[in-house]
Amino acid sequence: MGGGGSGAWLPLLIFAGVMAWRFRSLEKARLLRLPLLWIAPAIVTAAVSVALYGMPPSLLGWAALAAGLAIGGGIGMQRSRLMRLHVEGEGDEARVMMRQSPLALLLLLAVFAARRMILPGGMTVGAGHPAANAQIMTDAMLGFVLGMVLVSRLILWQRARAMVAAHITDS
Repeated sequence: MGGGGSGAWLPLLIFAGVMAWRFRSLEKARLLRLPLLWIAPAIVTAAVSVALYGMPPSLLGWAALAAGLAIGGGIGMQRSRLMRLHVEGEGDEARVMMRQSPLALLLLLAVFAARRMILPGGMTVGAGHPAANAQIMTDAMLGFVLGMVLVSRLILWQRARAMVAAHITDS
């Protein structure tokens, strides 16, 4: 085996393991803790901010970041709309429960597959330097992850709050 090619399979194997674990617990409802939904967006925002501070994007990098943010936000919105939510209990005892949707997981698989197809040969943007092209792709991916996490959590929070307020039993 070649030296550089074997390391490229490690992220794929990790992702496959995580997805197998998620598919295994597909029908199990888990508590959606509304007061804690802000934590993942805060962590991702901080990490992206540190990355951008450490290596400020060029003008094209900012455009790639904005495009990634928009695309990630759209996918995050769609993924959150595919989640199955329901309310258990009455009044102050009401709890929002969430089950993973098979379509939401398939959406993540499709995004991962598309990223794997684009990145290996798609590192050339015009006739630019490979390092600059890698930085632009990194900026786009940072925006993508930020948009997906922010919008996904926002939509989940909005849906859950509306369900508790109206005491809808299934969505």
